[in-house]
Formats: sequence, C-alpha cells, structure tokens
Amino acid sequence: MEEKVFGYIRKHQMIQEGDCVVAGISGGADSVCLLFLLEALRERLGFSLEAVHVEHGIRGEESLSDAGFAEQLCRQRGITFHLYSCDVPKRAAKEKLSMEEAARKCRYEAFEAICAGKQQAKIAVAHNRDDQAETILWNLARGSGLRGMCGIRPVNGKVIRPLLEISREEIERYLQERGQGFCTDSTNLSDNYTRNRLRRNILPELEESVNRQSRMHIAQAGERIRRAQEYLEGLAARRAGELSEYCGEELRVLAKDFCREEEVMQEYMLRIWLDRPGAGMKDVGAVHLEEIKRLAAGQPGRRIELPGGRCVRRTGPYLAFGMEEASEERREETPLAVPGESRWGKYLIITSLEPNKNQNIPEKKYTKWLDYDTIKNTIQLRSRKSGDYFTADGGHRKLKKYFIDEKVLREDRNKVLLLAEGSHILWVVGFRISEVCKVTEHTKTILKIHIMEEEDYGR
Repeated sequence: MEEKVFGYIRKHQMIQEGDCVVAGISGGADSVCLLFLLEALRERLGFSLEAVHVEHGIRGEESLSDAGFAEQLCRQRGITFHLYSCDVPKRAAKEKLSMEEAARKCRYEAFEAICAGKQQAKIAVAHNRDDQAETILWNLARGSGLRGMCGIRPVNGKVIRPLLEISREEIERYLQERGQGFCTDSTNLSDNYTRNRLRRNILPELEESVNRQSRMHIAQAGERIRRAQEYLEGLAARRAGELSEYCGEELRVLAKDFCREEEVMQEYMLRIWLDRPGAGMKDVGAVHLEEIKRLAAGQPGRRIELPGGRCVRRTGPYLAFGMEEASEERREETPLAVPGESRWGKYLIITSLEPNKNQNIPEKKYTKWLDYDTIKNTIQLRSRKSGDYFTADGGHRKLKKYFIDEKVLREDRNKVLLLAEGSHILWVVGFRISEVCKVTEHTKTILKIHIMEEEDYGR
C-alpha cells in the first residue's frame, strides 16, 4: 500500500520537499492508517510530520478517550501532537449550522491555526475511496451538477487527501497486518444521519444487488468527471477573460457576446464571474444561473438580486456583475478642505494652494488645477442634483445632458463625485472641469486637487 499511496502523492504533486504535513487524526482507522503511511514516506519525500486531533465535545467520555488514544499513538512514534477542543453543539446552535458543518469548521480552523506559522504547510486528511463513492452518490441524489459529481478533490489548496484511491477494506487490512488498533466513533453506527444511511445501507445494497465493485466504479467515474470538469473550466476561464472587463468595481460583459456562447460554456463562465473575492458562489444554484441567462437575452433595465448582497444588472448592452450598494450611492455633501484632506465615500481628496508660476499643467484624470480666484464660495463634495451645470464653449451645459452624451449609465450617475459651488459643477471627477475655473495666464492662485481611491491610500 505504501507504493500505491506514494504514486498517488506524486501523481497529484501533493507534497514537496521541505513541506510540513499536518495530519488530522481522529483515532479512527482511516486517520491512523494515514498517519502510519505518512510516517513511512516522510524521509523518502523529504517532509516533516505533525498531527492534530480536534475534540468536538459531542460524545462525552468516548470523545475524550479518542483524544487520549490519538495523543498516545503520536507520542509513542515521536510525532509532534496538537490537541484542540471545541464545543460543537454550542457553535452549531449559535451559527445555525448542522452538527457536521460546525464540526468541520472547527477542524479546519485548528488546521489553519497550526499552519499559520509555517511557510510550506500541507493539511492531510484521511478521506478514502469509500468516502468518495458516498460523496458522489450523495451529490447526485441532491441534484448537483458536474462539479458535485467530481466528488472530493485530491488536492484543494493546501488540503491533500493521499488515501483517496484506497478502500476502507484495504485500510483495515493494513492495520490488522500490523496489529494496530483504532477507535470507533459510535455516531457512525447510527442511522440518524443521512450520510450514515448511505454508507451503511444504500451502498451495501448496490454492491449486493447491482455490482459488488459499485463503490470502486462510482469513485472511478468521479475521477473521469473531474478531469473533464477541469478541462471545461480551463476553456471557460480563457473565454470569460476575453469577454469581460472591469468598470470601476463592476465586471461587465456584452450581453450579445455572452448569448452567442454554447449553453454549457455560459454556465461555466457565469460561475467564474460570480465566484470572485468578496462574493463567492455560496447559496448560488442552478436556478440563479438560469435567471441570469434569461436576463442576458431580455431587455435592458432589469436586475436580479443574488444571495450575499450581490446583483446582476442588464444595463445598456451589458450584463453587469456587482454588489448591492443600497443607500450609499447618494452621500451627504461634504465641504472640501482647502488646503488639506477630505473624504467622500471611497475617495481621499488632497488639496493645496500655490502661486501661479506658469508651470505646465498636468493632464491627469484624477489630478486637476483650478483657478482659485474664480471660486467665491465653499466647494462641496457631492453627487448630482437637479439643475447642475458647468460651463463649456462659452455657455452653460446641463450635467444631465452631458452624462447622456458621454454614455454614462443611469445607474452609475449617482456614483460620480462632483466638486460643486452651488449648482455650478467645477469638476466632474473622472471626466472634465468647468471652463470658468481653468488656469490661465491671469490666474494668481492655483488650487491643486488630487484624488485617490481607498485601495491607493498609502501607496
């Protein structure tokens, strides 16, 4: 079995020389086998080994006994051991999670805490081929797509699963040959949990009534689906990058280009566009993807709200992916500090006053020089209002008409920062300044204004 696991680790590049592998050990057969195999392979692969046990506070004395067993096993073998305790029932109730999900969160938080101070850390968990078959069948019954049919991935970030091609039968035989005992979690023997019923009743029935190699065949099918899935994801990622661009904090896609793509590619691209930092795919399902596809094919002006405060809008020729902004679009007026610093929404505005020495005026989008002598009242930082105007070509020009001519989308107009003196707009930030306050040879004092967004502060 050592050679089989060695080959699987190499195949999926799970461990590199110099890694510190932190193995989760519950005390059960799978995790004990994992610990033994990693111990046997660590010199050959050039990694260090540590172990962690998470005591969940669920099974009373039995749980404490498992923790003692795991610690003694590691101490006997000279493996650094970490013990974490948590109150899973309390956390499940507080965060409205299932016991299984709360326990999983506790385990991975413990793993991350140990890995935090290590440069090359991997987290090894003991999922085996039977777990893989169980997961695929569970996902299939719940209506999962191809991603769910892949089952458990061999590598997911720093989490590795070296036993994913090893059956439970092989694991128990390996331990029996070495005379090594293990713990049995009594909750795994209860049919109160759906996963247990799959493991204890449905999979054995499939093996007895359909094919005695059912578990192996289901796991192998998952592996083939995973390879196809990764290929399609790669194609979709390239195409999604070609079709999309950022406009501020929104990602935009021409709806007509999206609608020309094959349906299967549309779904993959939508997942890529939605699964971005600060968003993710949590609680987004097939029904939402279908709604977005209908939105793309429909008329502009509609929007779809998604879980997590996100939305997709059909705006002009585009599909726009962003976050709900609620009431932040219209902010209260803020007087501009001259000289000094001011803040308005995501912007930092820095001003200074200098005598005009006929310098070259910088042509920058977010840096402007104004003739301070022409400004008689306090400058306000604000969004648009009815009646706003600026001067151009010797006359007044309405801001509303300017936005229309510049093709600024209606829903974006409230987001544009304005520097205003009453209804007179001195600077439409990101666009242009009013001719009245342009610096000329007659200007005595220059108001220099530089604007930065939050992510640029401190650069």
